[in-house]
Formats: sequence, C-alpha cells, structure tokens
Amino acid sequence: MEEVLETENNPGGRTVRKYLALVLLLLTLPHVFAQATVEKVVVDVYDSGYVRVTEVVVPSNYSVAVEVPLMSNDTTGLSVFDENGNPLLFEKNGSVLTVYILNSTTQFTVTYFTASLTSKKGNVWNLSYSFPYPVTIKLPSGAIVVDLSDVPLEITSSSITMPPGNQSVSYILPLPSTTTSSSQSSTFTTSTSTPTESITSTTTSTKTTRTSPPPATTPASTKSNTPLPSQTSGRTWFLPVLSLLAVITIPAVAYWAKNRKRPTRLPVSKDKLSEKLESLGLTEEEIKALLYVYDRGGKARQADVRKALGIPKTTAWRMFKRLEEKGLVRVYKRGKENWVELIFT
Repeated sequence: MEEVLETENNPGGRTVRKYLALVLLLLTLPHVFAQATVEKVVVDVYDSGYVRVTEVVVPSNYSVAVEVPLMSNDTTGLSVFDENGNPLLFEKNGSVLTVYILNSTTQFTVTYFTASLTSKKGNVWNLSYSFPYPVTIKLPSGAIVVDLSDVPLEITSSSITMPPGNQSVSYILPLPSTTTSSSQSSTFTTSTSTPTESITSTTTSTKTTRTSPPPATTPASTKSNTPLPSQTSGRTWFLPVLSLLAVITIPAVAYWAKNRKRPTRLPVSKDKLSEKLESLGLTEEEIKALLYVYDRGGKARQADVRKALGIPKTTAWRMFKRLEEKGLVRVYKRGKENWVELIFT
C-alpha cells in the first residue's frame, strides 16, 4: 500500500496526502487566530436569581476561531449565532469559549444562562462578577438598588452600566403582593385605551354579573383601586432612580453629620479671654491662634490653625509648645494629626 501511495504515477496517493495536510493545518489555526473584541455585554436578571448573559463579539479580520471570555464557568443554554442568525460551532473550556468561524463573519452573539452570579442574604440580593468589559445590567421590574460597588458609567430608566473590573450591585425585590397588584393593573389597563373607557368597561361588566349594582359605587371603587397607566409606568422607573440617589445621598449626609462643627458653650466669653491673653504678655500671633481655636469650639487641628495664620509648620509647633508649657492649651494626637484644646482655669 505504501508503495502505491509513493508511486509518482498514482495521482490518488498525492490527493490523500494533500487532504491530510489540510486537516492538520485547520487543527492548528484556531490556536493562532484567536483575537476578538466584546462590543456589548447585557445581563438580564430574573426574580429567581438566574441571569441571562448576552455578549456581542466582533472578530478580527481573517480569524478562523476566536476566544471569548464568559462571566461564569457554570453556564446552561449556551448558543452562538452570527449576524445572519446562523449557528456557529464552539468549544467551552472553563470560562473561555472558543468560537469557530466558518465564513467571513463580521459579528456574532453569545447567549447563556447562569445562577452563579447572584446570591441572597435576607431580603437583599447581590449580583457580583469580574469581567474585563463594561456590563449593562437590567434588574427585575420594580427592583430597588441599595448599594453599588462603583460609580456607574450610565443609568437609564431600565438599566445600569457598570465599568470593567470587580463589580457588585445589591437590590431588593418588591413584595409579592405589590408585584401581583401591578400585574393585575397592567393586565386590566391593556384592554382599555383611556381611564374613562376603563371605568365604563368595568361598569358594564358589573351589570352583567349582578342584578342591581349601585350606579355610583362601582366606578368609584374601580377608580380608587386601579392605578392609572401613567402612575404604574412612572413607579417602575422612579424607584430604581430614587434608590440610587439614596445610595449617593445617605453616605454624604452621614459624612456631613459626623464632621460638622457642633457649637459648644465655652466657660468664658471671647472678650474676657482676649483681655486675659493680652494681660499675660502673649504675642499677637499667639493671641490670634488661641482665639481661632476658641471660635472652633475650643478644639481645632494644629494644621488648620497654622494655615489660618500662614505660619510654617515648625514655627506653629514651637508656638503651641510654649502655650502648652504656660498651661493655656493641651496638644494631643487624634489619628495621625495633632489637635489643640484650650484650657480654661
């Protein structure tokens, strides 16, 4: 058989060798051409904690196969389609997906489901991940965001786009009764065009099921229990935005409340203190420093006093050392900073 393949007069033997060489070449190409750009990543979060990830990928020119990062190792329902909706072959290895491009594909979409990105503690859900590209997150309807790991790149009425890297989004889902009520409201209002028509339709259906309904009671109860379409849609986008404002505002208010200067009633007035300091023969600079501390409630950072007077750091240190030896102030450490406190005798 080998003699037949190696015979120059046997063209079939040369053809077999060419096919074998081509197969070996195709097997090595995917490891060479493996560059792509993930243009868009969308994470749709469901009430159950499952998420659907959609990655839109643009391969480089003349690529035979590309490697695409996945957001999780544990995935189900994995599928890959090109821009024309044709399925593509792929091979998954952990969190890396190798997609084989058979034609001149300019774009393809990877879709999969996973439950490993979310966790729940009490009533708070947490979506956490690490990904090298920006991710657009679409939370369940009515979800309230309570914490963000980073400043979002973009916020819309239905999504939050987080920057690349390690990110997490904490949120709370509405109570089942609220969800059911909203669902019933939306189902009811879709069969009508305006609030007036909704009331009329309700009155008509009530008359067919009851013999003598009160003419004024049925429309009034329907109007009070059924939210208008504008109210329902407004509540959907308003809650996530309100919760995001709370995430930003609450820490700022807490920081302000912690660091604001609280007025303190001192044992002597400023005029009496000034007279006493002048009688002690202090320099003008020392008197200004002590009155500055007095205006701050009797305590101030040494660095603030130095900046207010415009004196060097060494000069301020020596001045407060002299004042401390005279029993007028007490210098102490708070954290990494020196503080000055007046001593009233």
